[in-house]
Amino acid sequence: MKLDIKALLILAVIVGAAALFFFMPSKGLQAAPNAEITTIDGNKIATEQLKGKPYLAVFWATSCSGCVKEIPQLVELQKEFGKDGFKILAIAMEYDELPLIQTMREQKGMNYDITWDQGGVLAKAFGGVRVTPTNFLVSGDGKIVMQQLGDFKVDDMRERIKTLL
Repeated sequence: MKLDIKALLILAVIVGAAALFFFMPSKGLQAAPNAEITTIDGNKIATEQLKGKPYLAVFWATSCSGCVKEIPQLVELQKEFGKDGFKILAIAMEYDELPLIQTMREQKGMNYDITWDQGGVLAKAFGGVRVTPTNFLVSGDGKIVMQQLGDFKVDDMRERIKTLL
């Protein structure tokens, strides 16, 4: 009986991968960070107080064309679901400038809460956000149920929000 080393090696890799898959602890849904947010209007929002209703945390910049492109969709989502308690928290990146953020809000009719992440504290709290737009959909129980880098599909986002409300 001749031992086939290749076959044994392949079998060992398969068994090892299966064992890793079956015995690895499940991480589950990640909790959104608890943060105190001050909007550019001076209002304070604690993410802990948002529990019970879903929210969308949107990391964006005035210099990001994808971010600017998604603003009308965000305005639409806020109009549609805001009455049900859904919130959008737009978090402008630390490299942005307050006058540019304020001008963009006025020009685009942004009807949701906006904060400027001075010092990058919120970007760090959400796992080191560096790319804009980055969106985090958070369920009413405070779990991140979706993280989207780049543009999102508004119909998909609308359906996700509906299931959370």
